[in-house]
Amino acid sequence: MTLISDLSKLTVKRDRESKRTLSQALSAANEVAQHLTLETGHDTQDRPVKVARLQKVKPVTIYVKKADETIYNALCLNKLNMDTLKEEIAAKYSIPQNMPLKFYKRSKRGLLIHMDSRMIEQF
Repeated sequence: MTLISDLSKLTVKRDRESKRTLSQALSAANEVAQHLTLETGHDTQDRPVKVARLQKVKPVTIYVKKADETIYNALCLNKLNMDTLKEEIAAKYSIPQNMPLKFYKRSKRGLLIHMDSRMIEQF
């Protein structure tokens, strides 16, 4: 029984010491932080102005086919949106632009997935 009480006293003492050292460290850091000053002004004016990089969207090649065809045709899309896809398909197959209504993607496992505009943008 005394061994357990000695261990609990030792644990309590260790906890108090760790709390004390933590509070001492925090107060020392607070004292150092009070003596620091933040300078602004001439520093930022001497630096060169950063220019944002514009990343060009690379064209994406997708392969399409009609339901009754066996061979796929390649389409190159410069913009990834539904309207561009409809335009390219209409031009490739000589059909009106409003005729392609639904687009599907076949997954690697053979699932047929309906593609909406958001999925095409994330392509």
